[in-house]
Amino acid sequence: MFSPPSLFRYNLGMDVLIIAGPTSTPLDEAREIMNHSTGRTAILMAEALRSAKVSTHLWLGRGATHPLPSQIKPEARFHTLHDLQLLIEQADLKRYDSILLPAALPDYQLFQATTSDHKTVSQKKWPGSLPSLKLELHPCPKILPALRKKAPNSKIIGWKWEAASSKSEAEAAARQQIQVYQTAACVLNGPSYGTGYQIIPAQGPTIPCADPTELGIALARFLGA
Repeated sequence: MFSPPSLFRYNLGMDVLIIAGPTSTPLDEAREIMNHSTGRTAILMAEALRSAKVSTHLWLGRGATHPLPSQIKPEARFHTLHDLQLLIEQADLKRYDSILLPAALPDYQLFQATTSDHKTVSQKKWPGSLPSLKLELHPCPKILPALRKKAPNSKIIGWKWEAASSKSEAEAAARQQIQVYQTAACVLNGPSYGTGYQIIPAQGPTIPCADPTELGIALARFLGA
C-alpha cells in the first residue's frame, strides 16, 4: 500500500473534482430508474486524497447514504441525470486538474410507455390498474464526453462496474472506454473483477487497490506524477 506522506511533493496545489453517488432518470412523476450507490467508495477515496494534500471537491448524488465526515462537504448535489448535466453545463470545469467519475450513472431512459393495446401512457402518472405496461428505453447521454468538452486539458478518469462478464472481458471494456472517450484511466470494479479495484491507465501498468482508501492514495500518486 502507498503511504500518503510520499505524495505531498506531487500533489500540492492540485484540484480534483469527484462526481459520485446514485443518479436517476424519471419514468413518470412518481417513478424513476435509480442506479444504486451509497457513495462509500467516493467518500473514503476523497478522505485519502485530502490526506495526500490534494484539494478535493465533491459533487454528490442526493441518494448517497454513506456518512459524510465533517471535513468533507459536497459543493453540489444532484438527483437526476438531467440535474448532473445542468451542473456540468454551468460549471467552469477547466479549473480542475483532474475529474473522477465514480457516479452510478443510468445507461437507459424512458422513450415511451404503452399498454397491451399499444396506447401511449401519460408520463404524469401511470394508472395503477393496468394489467400490463410495456416500456421502451433508449440510451442516456454519456457524461464522459460532456466532461471532456468542458475540461479539454484535465485528466479525466472514468469507472467501469462490471457484473456479467469475465475478468478479461471487463478489462477489455475498461480499455475501450479509455480509447473511446480519451480518458487518462479507468477504474474497474464489480463482481466481474472481484474484490477491490484496478486502475487501468491509458498507458503503463495497471494498479490493483484493495479498498477505497488505497484507491484514493494510488490515484493521488497517479494524477500528480
